[in-house]
Amino acid sequence: MKGKYFQNSSGTMLLNFMVLAALFTSGCSRKAATQGNTKQQGWQQREFILSTFHAVGGDTTIYKKVLTATKESGINLVELTFLSPDKVMAGMRAAEEVGVKVLAEDMSTISGVGDKFPAFQEETVRNTIQQLKGFKMLEGYYIWDEPHEKDFSKTRELHDLVKKYDGNRLAFSVIFPSYGVYTWEKGSYEWADNSYPRYVDNYLKTVDPEIFSFDYYPFRDNKAATDLINNDIWMDFGYIRKKALEHNKPLWFYFQAVSLQKDQQSIMDVSRIRAQMYAALAYGVKGLSYFNSAGSLLDEKGGKTAMYEELKTLNTDIRYLGDFLLNKRSEKLYQTGVRQENKALYFLDSLETSDLLAAAPDNLVIGVFGDGSNAKYVLITNKSHSAEVAGEVKLRKPASVSELDQSQRTFRIIARNTVSIPVKLAPGMGALYVIKK
Repeated sequence: MKGKYFQNSSGTMLLNFMVLAALFTSGCSRKAATQGNTKQQGWQQREFILSTFHAVGGDTTIYKKVLTATKESGINLVELTFLSPDKVMAGMRAAEEVGVKVLAEDMSTISGVGDKFPAFQEETVRNTIQQLKGFKMLEGYYIWDEPHEKDFSKTRELHDLVKKYDGNRLAFSVIFPSYGVYTWEKGSYEWADNSYPRYVDNYLKTVDPEIFSFDYYPFRDNKAATDLINNDIWMDFGYIRKKALEHNKPLWFYFQAVSLQKDQQSIMDVSRIRAQMYAALAYGVKGLSYFNSAGSLLDEKGGKTAMYEELKTLNTDIRYLGDFLLNKRSEKLYQTGVRQENKALYFLDSLETSDLLAAAPDNLVIGVFGDGSNAKYVLITNKSHSAEVAGEVKLRKPASVSELDQSQRTFRIIARNTVSIPVKLAPGMGALYVIKK
């Protein structure tokens, strides 16, 4: 799953949509719900999640070292995925020592991948949960990696069994991107004829997940010319954001941090990673996950990579912004510098009809958030990973504007009565403003 590439014997690059996916979780509180006669419980997210799909692998002797460095980088949840049951238990024990939260997968009993899943019985699900639920750092169960539409009812069945035996923890699943089994083959103007929106809608209706998570890897072809200015990622992101808001579900997203082309030198760098993370925040996500920390933050022996320190600083900034926006609702979403025909395809709001913003430089993603007060919180991000954006964002009416100083974690007033916000954003960077009329 997760759009991973592999190479077959003929040397042809194929998409492997049978490997990879997952997500994270945080904060459990009791939220009563019912499914038939079975009482269900849920959770309430209390902090922004920054997770990693793959932190540890085969060598259990370095698990503690790896998880320590992963936690120190700013990641607050690790996913133990694609591991044997004994390695999952080794990972849980290491996580207990280190003090980092975990989302656990067990493909032998409670976890499906694509259209493959164990012939689970209630007793085996219960036994697996009994083995895991005693760990204090366990945040939830990773129950299905990109389920196929035909298996949504089984995903829901497994979800309900997991909640029955450990209702205070998350039963997590994540859906395909649109470059896999389900696609936008006829464009968003003909939704009824597209398999991807039908897939998304049916997933929400049938599985009814506690959070809504997806992945998309825009640099999967490993081509230096690929950028985020006009990219099909925004079709998926726009539609899924729209549905998350309609269904009142927290939105989480996997971003690409490593190359999927193992036989090529990777183009992935801090600016490409940063551009994805800040743009996702502008889209209103409440959680982000590295695909992967292994290979971007840490090497195969658990040593820190050349990007580690920069990514550690980035992780800290992203988590601060994510926590600040956690209880604020995404209200409007704009992009500048996109081709005219893509504005509808990306499910964007129109800047021309905005009652807050009048104009902005090209190559920005702008998210507007509210909390019921007279303030609007505007996250302006540079979606170019290669060029600075500088200019002015124009307001419709004079307002008081403050900007977050990320180094000091304080807001400074730009002006008390202005129609202009000066912006200067490094490649992939973002800035948060508070606007009060």
